[in-house]
Amino acid sequence: MSSAVHKSDAIEFEIFGRRVAGKRWGTVGGHPTFALHGWLDNANSFDRLAPFLAELDIVALDFAGHGESDHRPPGVHYHSLTDIQDVIAVADQLGWKTFGLIGHSMGAAISSELAATFPERVISAVLIDGLLATGGVTQTELLEQNRSAVEKMLAAKRAPKKYANVEDMARRVSQATDQTFEAAIVLVSRGSKLVDGGVTWRTDPRIRFPTPLRYTRKHIDLLLAQTTAPGLLIVAEQGDNWYQGEIDDARQAHPNLTVYRMQGPHHVHLEPAYVAGVAAEIRKFLQLDDVPPSDPMEWDGQIS
Repeated sequence: MSSAVHKSDAIEFEIFGRRVAGKRWGTVGGHPTFALHGWLDNANSFDRLAPFLAELDIVALDFAGHGESDHRPPGVHYHSLTDIQDVIAVADQLGWKTFGLIGHSMGAAISSELAATFPERVISAVLIDGLLATGGVTQTELLEQNRSAVEKMLAAKRAPKKYANVEDMARRVSQATDQTFEAAIVLVSRGSKLVDGGVTWRTDPRIRFPTPLRYTRKHIDLLLAQTTAPGLLIVAEQGDNWYQGEIDDARQAHPNLTVYRMQGPHHVHLEPAYVAGVAAEIRKFLQLDDVPPSDPMEWDGQIS
């Protein structure tokens, strides 16, 4: 094995004629692990967490339409199944027959779905403040979302808002969410691009459209029951609650799910005040050594 490193390397793949971008940390030849970010976020989501997990070979992907990855073609909806297809395709290119998952929010929901759909590929799944769930949407509302998704796709596009600089963008994100500026600036630095008159989002605006063909609770329970990999759900007590009402359902359906609750906001893994606690629980769950091979406290704090 090569020695562990703290700074990430840029990495990219071609999947079905599209560019999928990402970042790679840790030890090449270490435990193969995908890190999957949340809705409207990007691979920078793991910039503070990855240095605590240096034994892992972490590949953090920008989902299609996020970060530096290409957008999906015109008329194509954003859906968890196509995201899963992209992850499996990247795993095949890397030669990873099996791998672990660390997902946050939407990435956690996709991780739990991937682990259930392809149980022979996934050896463990860490879910940070997210889980495959209905989010309280009724079956009638699910059907209505199918129509709305088509109507939105057929409607005219709206140009994303411009900002004077990335700092202004990060401040706006911080005001609109529970993220501190220190967390928001990390995501904005990868999720923005220069345009005439300032900066704007790289993110595909279509990501905000309703998602068609979502699962009912019965479908989710049937799916989770197929999981063979142990799972760790880290619940941020001051985080998102869209999935929390269904944790007991998931526990009953999932063969091996551990739930750990901790204080902190939704981006608990990216906030400087909480990331060490998140890392400690992940290390315990993955049965890594008690003392990291490279002390994250010696890290210079620069986001790569």
